[in-house]
Amino acid sequence: MSPRIPTRPLLRLAQGQVCKQSHPSFFSTSSLQRRQELRQEPAVPVVPETIPASVPKPEPTASSPNPPPKKKKKSYGIILAASCLLIGTTIGSSARLLISPPTPPEPGSEEDEYTISVLHEQASKLPIVKQLSSDPSWESWPAYKTISPEHRAGHITANALQGSRGVGGYQQIFHNKETGELISVIHFGASTVGWPGVVHGGLLATILDESCGRAAFKQWGGLTGVTANLTLQYKKATLANGFYVIKVKPRAEEDLPDGERGKRHYKCYVDATVEEPASGKVTVQAEALFVGGEGRKKGQAEKRFWGGKVRDEHLQF
Repeated sequence: MSPRIPTRPLLRLAQGQVCKQSHPSFFSTSSLQRRQELRQEPAVPVVPETIPASVPKPEPTASSPNPPPKKKKKSYGIILAASCLLIGTTIGSSARLLISPPTPPEPGSEEDEYTISVLHEQASKLPIVKQLSSDPSWESWPAYKTISPEHRAGHITANALQGSRGVGGYQQIFHNKETGELISVIHFGASTVGWPGVVHGGLLATILDESCGRAAFKQWGGLTGVTANLTLQYKKATLANGFYVIKVKPRAEEDLPDGERGKRHYKCYVDATVEEPASGKVTVQAEALFVGGEGRKKGQAEKRFWGGKVRDEHLQF
């Protein structure tokens, strides 16, 4: 076998000779001395050109790049955090009062009397109270004004639900002498609820039954009767601790069917609604039929209903 000859050193040697022949000045003595002198010369510092302060800065043009976006100020974050905290606190407080309201005052206590005085002051500022109070065609009285003490002692609304915690905080009755309409402005207290914050449906039925009965008793000149039919439609939640307006209107003779005309001396058909005082939205709608009065045969009421002793008592019931 012939020995292998390394070729890399030969190639390096050949390349070095070619470079020396093609660039003789690069490897000459003079060029080497020149490079050494350049190395020994100190470098001249480059001073940046300054711009006078009086020269205005160039304004960006349409062709110039867009300016960098401005950073959002931290004040926006603080305002947002404060707003969220305020909203959360308000909602939390409202939910706490709705789920666990404070204990209402006992009827007849100093706290109850003070609460009732505040409710009367607030009610006097309601537009509907101002309007009806200034209209001479409407007479008014507080609810259960003419009920005797003996009757009041066993009355569900005048006794069991008395005071500001029930329906005794404010309940004013307005009666139109010409049309027979009745409007009651009532405050439902904290103890009238079934579901938290919502007035019990049975209590609403009781109040509407009483309100429709007032219209019937007025139609019969103070004579009483009984509820033959009462139909309710709950349209919207009626909230406790608030004022509401109950509108009651007995049906006129011309509004009755042919078979029911001429019977108003012992039959009274009534339409009623419970409404929000500010918006007028109906929360409960009712229809009722009362029978009694002078009886089917006129003149029998004195014998049928407590001997006629309740005539004056229910004139301003």
